[in-house]
Amino acid sequence: MSKFILVFIVLLCAIFLSIAVGPVELNSDILQLRIARVILGIFAGGILAFCGGMLQGLFGNPLVEPYTLGSASGAALGGSIGLLLFGTISPLFAFFGSLGVGFFVFTVARIKGGVLRDRLILAGVVMSFLCSSLVMIIMVMGGRELYEILYLLMGYLGIVINSSNRLMIITMIALSGILLVFLYRYYREIDIISQGMETAAGLGIDIQKLSVTIFLTTALLIGITVSLVGAIGFVGLIVPHIAKLIFGPKHIKNLPASFLLGATFLLLADTLARVITVYELPVGVVTSLVGVPFFIYLYRKQ
Repeated sequence: MSKFILVFIVLLCAIFLSIAVGPVELNSDILQLRIARVILGIFAGGILAFCGGMLQGLFGNPLVEPYTLGSASGAALGGSIGLLLFGTISPLFAFFGSLGVGFFVFTVARIKGGVLRDRLILAGVVMSFLCSSLVMIIMVMGGRELYEILYLLMGYLGIVINSSNRLMIITMIALSGILLVFLYRYYREIDIISQGMETAAGLGIDIQKLSVTIFLTTALLIGITVSLVGAIGFVGLIVPHIAKLIFGPKHIKNLPASFLLGATFLLLADTLARVITVYELPVGVVTSLVGVPFFIYLYRKQ
């Protein structure tokens, strides 16, 4: 319990820094904008890290995350299509983009008796590059500005919450909370699957049904997240490992810890993205600068 208290204190410090630090002086209008960023940062960072922990446990692969599997880039592709058709990023389009690309990667990597880890990673990375290129083509052909494309592909927490979108954002966050609770119910099954597919099957777990359930739910969560803040990479890769180092391998503890640590990491990354240069960087740039070396370290360790 003391570890959770410490993690929560660190999160409070990240919230304070996110509100207090910035390129302009703090006033009532700026305070409102930064509080909105804090809400979105906690929401997006927590979901990405939680889903990363679930997927790593499900596939038994420490290199898996929503971006690695292509789900996040697929959601960005679906969101860009919705943006061109309706003038706004549709969560429904983002969900189907995430689901379609994720299932394609899963199908490519699947063989009789399981999933090939290396094939899963390679297929996911290739599809991420493909989806990013398609997003660029679609947005340019649709006459969108370059900054819109960059923020969709790399993430941005600075959307303005106002009367026109407040209800939609609250609804999406509430739905995401329900889905997170739904996923968390499977922590025992994920613990068993992490020990090996044969062990899980021997204990009567329907691996196929569980995989589809978790995959669909995480795809929906990633689609909602990308539709609000864009495709932010590496949060779901780095944070679950940190949570496991602190709280151990049991998902009953490291999944909620991943949520808190993911929110903290994204808030700190967003704060740095606002002050590191004269112009605000997409937050995914900062997470990538940390995530790429971490990914290489994990891959070499494997």
